[in-house]
Amino acid sequence: KHMIQNATTINAEMFAEYPDLLTPTHIAEITGMSVQYARTMCRTGMLPAVQVGKSRWYVPKQRFVAFVNGETER
Repeated sequence: KHMIQNATTINAEMFAEYPDLLTPTHIAEITGMSVQYARTMCRTGMLPAVQVGKSRWYVPKQRFVAFVNGETER
């Protein structure tokens, strides 16, 4: 299931103003979900995120784009 449903393919250029490592706050801005839910998705593995330290989560922009487009990890 996709978080963003759109007739066009989502690509990284659409997120050019965002850094290469997206935070839960960025994900919330992009998707309209709450920051708390974005963090939960990171923590539970629903998003392709990496944890840095105890509580910082980052989602590489390219992996987020692939996730939104329904591409599977290779």
